[in-house]
Amino acid sequence: MLDTIRERELVRLCQEFVRVPSPSGNERQMAGFVRDAMLSLGFDRADIDSYGSVAGSITFDEDGPTLLFEAQMDHVDVADPFEWEFYPFGGILKNGRIYGRGSTDQKGSLAAMACAASFLKEDRPQGCGGKIVVAATVHQERMEGASSRLVDGNHRPDYVVTGEASALRIERGQRGRAEIILETLGKTAHSAHPDFGINAAGHMVTLVSIINKRFSPVSDPFLGKGILELTNLVSSPEKATGVVPAKCRAIFDRRLILGETREGVLGQIEEIIQTAAALIPGLKASARIAPAEEMCYTGVRINGDHFVPGWLFEREDPFVERCLEGLQNAGLPALMADSAGFGTNGCYYGGVKKLPTVAFGPSFQDLAHITDEYIEVDQLIQGCRGYYGIARSILSDR
Repeated sequence: MLDTIRERELVRLCQEFVRVPSPSGNERQMAGFVRDAMLSLGFDRADIDSYGSVAGSITFDEDGPTLLFEAQMDHVDVADPFEWEFYPFGGILKNGRIYGRGSTDQKGSLAAMACAASFLKEDRPQGCGGKIVVAATVHQERMEGASSRLVDGNHRPDYVVTGEASALRIERGQRGRAEIILETLGKTAHSAHPDFGINAAGHMVTLVSIINKRFSPVSDPFLGKGILELTNLVSSPEKATGVVPAKCRAIFDRRLILGETREGVLGQIEEIIQTAAALIPGLKASARIAPAEEMCYTGVRINGDHFVPGWLFEREDPFVERCLEGLQNAGLPALMADSAGFGTNGCYYGGVKKLPTVAFGPSFQDLAHITDEYIEVDQLIQGCRGYYGIARSILSDR
């Protein structure tokens, strides 16, 4: 299903995607280019929703299922382009690799998905029915699953494949994620007379130490531990000198396994705070799930909070097995990942909506977000084969 001409078309499209900068909240140019690319590839239609995500569709008939391929089109910022050997938005092809920000995470997957759907339409395999939708979403780096709400509402998929780099293995589950804000309150005073105040930062340091000692992560045989990691710590007033801080805020990244709820996640921390209150005189502390609000390039705000549940499907799930069968029919090894992948928008489809969901994509997770990010051309081509095979398997009559 991939000859030399199609392979060149795929490589060129991936290069062009990488050449369009699209940091979170600034995906306008990329969205317009993706929409035009889909239409030129023969998609029946391609639309941009109010959040700015692009969804192109190809209908084989109205009676079959709807299969959604989804990949993010935003990427993390480039901190210092002078640290790169290759220009971050050059899409440079060298030594069998395409270099550039987002090449692995996830513009390579997006190009492979779009081409696979186009090639499937051109080939029209016997018995292929239903509809395939390829979506390029915004703001995934800042709010997992948030932009997927509109994609789901507009297209109502029956099955979902999210384009996380998985080394061409099927990932059948991922941990969820919560961002927890912990705050301590004190009383301002001159640092020359600290007894006149209550040091919120000092209380926070002690409280964090107690949390680290007492927090007991739950675990899952496949998903692993529900870790809690301190990622940010700041006191207020932040830039004042000679002042006992009256407020201190810590942010924790909490990775979730199956069945964990907002109430349960916060309850673990609140129990530790109650224990710590007996050890820290005058402690005033609270915990909450971090709110989330982002401005889309369309001018629409995405609102929510930083909480997405974990998800996991059994190895014997019919959708998982048909995805593996599709890889095999496309000439790829039918490999299943032996551990959970990174957080993706799959947390919305598989975790919130409970839709049959897998993650699959070319390239390797340790190449995401790095300086001189790249994707191997062979991985890109095999990824396109994989998407083609999965789509043909899911959309074919039985």
